[in-house]
Amino acid sequence: MSLDRPNTFEIDLSAVARATARVRAQIGPGVMFFATLKSDAYGYGVLPAARTVLAHGADALSLACVSDAIAMRAAGIDAPILLYAGVLHDADAVRAYETHGFMPTIHDEASFQALCRHASRRLDVAVKVDVGPERIGVPYSEAAGFVARVAAHPMLRLAVVNAHPNVRGGERAAACLDWQYERMVELARRLREAGIRGHRTVMASSKVLRMAGSRMAFDAVDPGAALFSEVDAAGGNAAQAFHALKSRLIAVRTVERDAFLDEAPFAMRPGMRVGVLPIGYSDGVHRAHAGCALVRGRRVPIVGNAALEYLRLDLSEVPDAQPGDEAVLIGAQGGMAIAPQEAMRHQGAARVIDMALQIGRGVKRIYLPA
Repeated sequence: MSLDRPNTFEIDLSAVARATARVRAQIGPGVMFFATLKSDAYGYGVLPAARTVLAHGADALSLACVSDAIAMRAAGIDAPILLYAGVLHDADAVRAYETHGFMPTIHDEASFQALCRHASRRLDVAVKVDVGPERIGVPYSEAAGFVARVAAHPMLRLAVVNAHPNVRGGERAAACLDWQYERMVELARRLREAGIRGHRTVMASSKVLRMAGSRMAFDAVDPGAALFSEVDAAGGNAAQAFHALKSRLIAVRTVERDAFLDEAPFAMRPGMRVGVLPIGYSDGVHRAHAGCALVRGRRVPIVGNAALEYLRLDLSEVPDAQPGDEAVLIGAQGGMAIAPQEAMRHQGAARVIDMALQIGRGVKRIYLPA
């Protein structure tokens, strides 16, 4: 008997495997492939995702949390791990980099000096350059000189120079991406002329690979979101790592009231049967449904707003529904299906992965094998 709430998020690792293999085929064998698994692998679970991508074409991992990186080592994963900017390089952090062989990011003078101050042995490092997002990284105008200083430091070995371009939609998106790419090309040229070699140059995120293919790959890439969905022949998302989101009814009853009907939490009618699921907005369900669920192979509407830990269903058309019955919010049941893309459109989300990011840690992850 399980003592947990009966909520499950099913993740298809075969979709991750195929998407990873597709990226590897796109970039070819000579390009280093950093698989970016930020935010607990976008909600899918960093350890299962890491094992899958490394088995199907990735060479290394890019993470944001040192704790995630340490968990990789504890699980026996010895692939290179690049740590994106996000941690202050204090003595404890630098000790972790040295102990576990992580590659920290330098993004400004303060982070450079902190690493130099605390390092007790030579560290591989990445330098983040801001070529357009105006967010974090060494300003492009200062990048060549800054990278040269890092490369010359006796306690540091320059392993990566990376950038994350800003790519918005619209008719000027391609031109803006090209502008940022040309900045990176010019930086790479200046570094070569200064005799700085032996590092990888990274700019190709998921969106860059989608827009420009391998043209902007340099000698390394770091896609993230692209590893969790396949792309069909028309360029749209096909198979998804997001396989299913399920719960079970814990209560079913007929609801009646004869006062304050206009204050009811949803539109009521005589004889209406309502079921309750033990999943709510603390679990992220308010951002991951299509306005309906499947119960006993029938579509039933979600009624009212999600509460902290509860969600209501109108079961009037499923008279035999009872507590314990499975309710599928995303996925298939009895020949019917609610696709992740349908929920994405209902939510107004840009990507299925944006829904996965919302699913709380209290929802049990179940992995379908690669």
